[in-house]
Amino acid sequence: MTKAFLWIGIVALAAFVMKSQFLNSKTWEPFQQGCMAGGTATEEQCSCLSDYVHKHFSDQEVRMIMNQQLGDSVFKAKVEEVVQNGSQACAAE
Repeated sequence: MTKAFLWIGIVALAAFVMKSQFLNSKTWEPFQQGCMAGGTATEEQCSCLSDYVHKHFSDQEVRMIMNQQLGDSVFKAKVEEVVQNGSQACAAE
């Protein structure tokens, strides 16, 4: 029985470490704050847009978007489409 609790503890600790180190977005809050700095959206709308954008792009891609390093026209078009669709979806909420 002790071994079972030990294994459960190890698995829970591993899950916690993975979640806290690798699954947390490092760009979510800066993106949301940048949205708020625009002054035209509410905090709820900016949080919604940040969630929407982070569902479609990785942290590295969001960092590139925030630094306006959009690269090729295909990526730029995808960014514009996602932000437009996200803005419309979040404005409706």
